[in-house]
Amino acid sequence: MKKTLCIVLALVLSFALFAACGGNSGNTAAPPPPAAAPTQSQPSNSGTQPPPAAAEGWDFSDATKVNLAFALYMPEGDPTVIAACNFLETIKEYTEGTVDYTLHASATLCAADEQLDAVKSGLADIAMNASAYFAGSLPLTYMLEYPGVQYANDRATAFAMNEWHQTLKLAELEDFYLLYGYGQGSGALHTTVPIRTVEDFKGVQMRTSAALIPVLEAYGFIPTALSMGEVYEAMRTGVVQGATAMIPAAFTFNLFEVQKYCTIDPFYVSSYVMTLNKDVWNSLTPDQQEAVKAATEFGFAEYIASGRQGEVPECLAFFEEKGVEVIYMSDEEIAKMGALNAPLQSNYAASVPGGTEALALLRELAAKYNAIYPEYF
Repeated sequence: MKKTLCIVLALVLSFALFAACGGNSGNTAAPPPPAAAPTQSQPSNSGTQPPPAAAEGWDFSDATKVNLAFALYMPEGDPTVIAACNFLETIKEYTEGTVDYTLHASATLCAADEQLDAVKSGLADIAMNASAYFAGSLPLTYMLEYPGVQYANDRATAFAMNEWHQTLKLAELEDFYLLYGYGQGSGALHTTVPIRTVEDFKGVQMRTSAALIPVLEAYGFIPTALSMGEVYEAMRTGVVQGATAMIPAAFTFNLFEVQKYCTIDPFYVSSYVMTLNKDVWNSLTPDQQEAVKAATEFGFAEYIASGRQGEVPECLAFFEEKGVEVIYMSDEEIAKMGALNAPLQSNYAASVPGGTEALALLRELAAKYNAIYPEYF
């Protein structure tokens, strides 16, 4: 029965990916995610349909057709990629096909840490950038990577971070048109050695993003900065004994094949910005721009803000089927983690011009959206 279910899910995801991304990149898709993932390719919230352009009075008869080169380092089958493609399909629909896109997944156009420069230079037209790769380029945005502000769930995280970006209009992003910013949680320590207590952190060689090196050092780990694409081999060969990553991302990159333990990390958060080349944005007609703005509001709420939290139970069940032990640390140990990471975000904010005020706004917005979305869906 389980084998049959996996086959069915694989077919479902394949069709969803074809519909959402058009098979544009030609890359080999990653293995299908567990049961919850295919829902990422369907409208998740209001169930409303985008309004036709005629209802808004938009006229695209004189608009030049644009095909956006979409750069993304994640593999084509990843549900985050599918959600992003659905978002871009919404833009295509709102603009009556005058703004289309071609997906370049798996870093085939540029590496993850090159995406911002690629969009700025025009090598890529649009990219979803993980803030963790851009400490030097996005110092205030980089602050979002630190634990400190607590979010009720991925939806609260996404809306809080997006409003934070839209309110501040950061100078560090002035060379781009920012479509949206958002964040996701649902992280864990994926390891070859058991991590049950804070004491177990000491001396463990742990992969992380550059953003979280100070966090891991505070915990007592020995951090190593690696991209997600390098983690599997590093864990397989013993270069590192584990990795910090979102639980669904660990599934996408097949870490369950090399890890033995999965320790839930309640403080993990990862943030992103979806940037569009400014010259491309300025080349659009006023009606195209208005349509893109409306599509962004709809597409963000419908496809992006739900994050990947809904996949977590199925991913963890799959890990356990593969022999991975899922570990939940005690409340006492979690409190110890909190005590160790508590000063990091505040200290970082104080070191960046405007950081203290930006952090105050983030806390305010987190409280606002935690109240709106106290539970996931």
